[in-house]
Amino acid sequence: MLDSNYVGISASKQLQFGLLDNQSTVKLAEFEVTHRDLYTAISRQPVKGGVLDRRLGTSEKNVFCETCGLNNVDCVGHYAYIKLIVPVFHVGYFKHTLGVLQCICKQTCARVLLEESDRRTYLKRFRATHLDNYHRIALIKAINTLARKTVYCPYCSATNGAVKKAGVLKIIHDKFRAKMTSEEKERWKRTFAAAVEAQKDLGMYIAKAAHEDLNPLKVLDLFKRMSDEFGRPEQYIWQYISVPPVCIRPSVAQDGASNEDDITVKLTEIVFTNALIKQGVVKGAPITQFMEQWEFLQLSVAMYINSELPGVPSQLGQKPLRGFCQRLKGKQGRFRGNLSGKRVDFSGRTVISPDPNLRIDEVAIPERVARILTYPERVTSYNVESLRLAVRNGCDVHPGANYVTTGSNGFKKFLKFGNKAVIADGLKIGDVVERHIVDGDIVLFNRQPSLHKLSIMCHRSVLGARSV
Repeated sequence: MLDSNYVGISASKQLQFGLLDNQSTVKLAEFEVTHRDLYTAISRQPVKGGVLDRRLGTSEKNVFCETCGLNNVDCVGHYAYIKLIVPVFHVGYFKHTLGVLQCICKQTCARVLLEESDRRTYLKRFRATHLDNYHRIALIKAINTLARKTVYCPYCSATNGAVKKAGVLKIIHDKFRAKMTSEEKERWKRTFAAAVEAQKDLGMYIAKAAHEDLNPLKVLDLFKRMSDEFGRPEQYIWQYISVPPVCIRPSVAQDGASNEDDITVKLTEIVFTNALIKQGVVKGAPITQFMEQWEFLQLSVAMYINSELPGVPSQLGQKPLRGFCQRLKGKQGRFRGNLSGKRVDFSGRTVISPDPNLRIDEVAIPERVARILTYPERVTSYNVESLRLAVRNGCDVHPGANYVTTGSNGFKKFLKFGNKAVIADGLKIGDVVERHIVDGDIVLFNRQPSLHKLSIMCHRSVLGARSV
């Protein structure tokens, strides 16, 4: 029976993963970021409405968060958001965006390019209970293959062709690619005959005009017009960007200035480019300038997530930026570098070499390593004299000791400092001496690479006369 002071927690029935929609992004945030400046000119305080606003938390000591009022140790951080003037592709779901576009009508109705009988069959198979991920992927692949073979939409009779990637985060639609559309393509070209006759330079652009540019704005409109039968893919297009707390991208003060994190730098680029596009829309900037700024915004948002995009050359002489993907993956990433493996105390590392004088269950240890790998031995009436000798030798003389923990108050003394003789004479039964490894100690040794449990074996240590 639960006590009245405890709160009962109900068990979760399922865990579902999904994309963060626009409403959730705004609801999670404290405010909208609108300023690209980081600090004020005179007081050097974070700008209100900037990406270092104190409402996002703080990474400085003796400074409190303006949202929760806690210091940098207790405050977990808060989020903000950036509202994009024009939508951009989500770099993490760009491949999925291509897959959806290959399956739907790109001209008018945005329906799946399947006959009604096939559509009902696949929909029934998708709604089957206990459908595992392997069969789900196989169904998606089968629908994609069948839809790509469909040239004319079964519902609106619009012509649909191949959808393919054309450069970094750019999608084109070649609707006259199929052989059966050759006559239709010639009729479409003849509609420009009068314009080409009046201006000969237009002839070279007719072939390029057949490749329709599917920009994020057009793709977002197509996704919104899709039915709910196969899911809602609007979140593959980014309209709101979440700004993370300051604590995961701290500023480093140096020589009266500050070094900003790569994430902070990229966020300021996004805010500045977004403001330029907004200003150009209001004032009526040229279309070429608008498209260049839109492409730069798309690239900045993509590198905010993954700074190692294929097809984007790294700038020579500059340190490569680290996006969120680079923070997570790899040996130095959060998972392998900080969660799965950490630097620990009481461990050493060295190379090994054979020695015919050792038994099969013995391993030689360099003296320097033996002074680091200590063993906490409790003082008894049988070992008090040997431990007193180890305490007198201290940290630098083998066999010695590094620490002494008294049993009365648990106070730990570092033997590199202080009077070792007095500490040795004051040893009592029950104290703990962290002594050096000596001959005959049982140790665990790991042989790299650790492929299975036999890589870690129990050995009897033998102090080596030389480094091995």
